[in-house]
This record gives sequence, structure tokens and C-alpha cells, in this order.
Amino acid sequence: MKKILLIASVLLLFFLSRPIRADTIIDSVYSVPELDGNMCYTTTGQFWSLNAWTYAMKAGDLGDSSIPVSPPSNSTKRAFISFELPEIITGYEIDSVSMRLYQFDALGGYPTQYFPVWNVAGGDTIKCILNHIDYGFELDPGDWEKGDVGNPYTFTHNAGTVTESGEDGYRYLDVTDCILYDYQQERTLTQYRISFQIDTDLDDHPDFVAFSTADSWIESYWPNLFFYLSNGLVIENVLVQTNNLNCKNFPNPFNPETKIQYELSQNSNVMLQIFNVEGQLIETIVNEIQTAGRYSVIWDASNQSSGIYFYKIKTGIQTATGKCLLLK
Repeated sequence: MKKILLIASVLLLFFLSRPIRADTIIDSVYSVPELDGNMCYTTTGQFWSLNAWTYAMKAGDLGDSSIPVSPPSNSTKRAFISFELPEIITGYEIDSVSMRLYQFDALGGYPTQYFPVWNVAGGDTIKCILNHIDYGFELDPGDWEKGDVGNPYTFTHNAGTVTESGEDGYRYLDVTDCILYDYQQERTLTQYRISFQIDTDLDDHPDFVAFSTADSWIESYWPNLFFYLSNGLVIENVLVQTNNLNCKNFPNPFNPETKIQYELSQNSNVMLQIFNVEGQLIETIVNEIQTAGRYSVIWDASNQSSGIYFYKIKTGIQTATGKCLLLK
């Protein structure tokens, strides 16, 4: 049920132009095939189907022609996914955890778009979200409402937006808080529901997204959790810096582009650079005077190999660093 992939060992960080060295390990854990799946209900509250051990997880509205019920009724699907929690290596602690899903299909916005745009007021702002839940060691019809606000098996109703695009490809979510909660509760599984913030718009047209499960044919499309584990060992006596630049990047992991965001409190000469794990300069993305405000810069790593990279932002008075993982 679980694969652990050791991707990197020695991690170099840059702080005020001085290296900080710590060991970081990344564990890669696949989802549990028997617990991946989706469930379907009609809008009349009639249970229709439950599919586990399948290659696809779907979430959304399937329209009124997808299932042969009488009278015809729109139907809704919700996807469920589960991962075994790995044992954390002695001496290490969780730095962050990312979930990776592969989206291979989407339909909606009939007849002009291929991503759900719900036929209700504000329909273009309705999100496909991740619900952090507990559905135990098997998936059954009683799990349908787990993830709803107020349900006792809902840990977090909205743990993040899963997807906002109809294009096929990987989707990444930060689930660190969910994972830490599961460990605190001594759970053996971390479990989630994927659902839209609406069941149906009753327009009889399908609006859904589909993701690969761990039972799909292509292993690289299987759902993954990436655990960033750090042992906290440092060579220099400085490890944590107050990040007044509010720098971050998303998605992370990424392929091949990630968006680096930062905020300036005053006009500054800004340098944004990318380094590999050996401390070698890969690319200078920004080197210019910028006015106070928020900035967003795309780093295209198409020409780089998979691995850990670091971005360093320097102004006249501040320095901030971040790490990101390129997976191809």
C-alpha cells in the first residue's frame, strides 16, 4: 500500500548569503486502491452506485441521462481517497506534506466550455474542494455526507481548492495541517472527499472532473502524498528567519512551472535567483528596482531535471528563501 522514495539527502539553504545545511528526506506514499473511489446519488436522495477498485474518481453533476431512474433525475458524484500514514523516521519531523492528483477529464460549461460552470447565480465561483474526513476502512453509502459542514466525521470542510482548470495534468495541494492533525489523533489513515460546493444546477448537462486512482494503468498518475521530513540539524546557528517578504510558491511540487510570490513593504532593488541543491546558481529571474506591492513571477523549469531547488529573494534590507520540488 505504501512506497517510500528517497529523493534527496543534503539540503542547502541560503540565509543572508550564508549557507545553512540540514538533512531532508521526502517520503512518497501512494493512495490505497481499495479505498479510492466515488459514490453517486440522485437529487431525489436515491443512492445509485459506489465504485471502488476503479481507475477513475469523479466529482460533480452527471446530468439526468447518466442513470436509468424513474422519473429522470440529475445525479451527483463525490470522490473519496485514502492514504496510509507512514511511520516518521526517528529523529525527523514533518516539514510539509503535498498531495498530488492527476486530472484526466473534465466536462461542463455547456456548450462552450469543458470545465464546470454551474448554471446558477455565481456559478463560475463554485469550487471543487478537498474535505478532510474519516470514513474508516471501507467505503459505503453512509459516507456520502462525511465532509459536509457539521458532520461529526468532517475534520476540515474546505482544505483547499483541488482544481480550477479543464486541462489534463497534475494538481497539487498542501495538506500539512490535515496530516499533522491525523498524527496527533493517532490515526493510521488520512482520508479525503473531493466534492463541489454544489450538488447540481438541474440543467440536465454534466459538470464534473475526474482523477486517476491507484488502480489506474499508469503508475505515475497514481495519487501521491509527498512528506518533506527534516532532522533540524544545522551547521550554523541560524535556521529560521522572519519572512517579512511573505514569499511562497505554488504549486509545489510542480511540473514544469511554479509561481513565486512575494511582497515588498517599500521600493527596493530586488534580486530573485534559483539555486540547485549543491548551491549552484541556476537562473536569475528578477534583477531590477521594484515599487512596494505584491509580485508574482513564473519560473519555467522545463530545461531542468527533477529534484529540489531553492529560490532566494534579496532586497536592500531583507533576504528570504524557499524550497520547491520539480517532478517530471
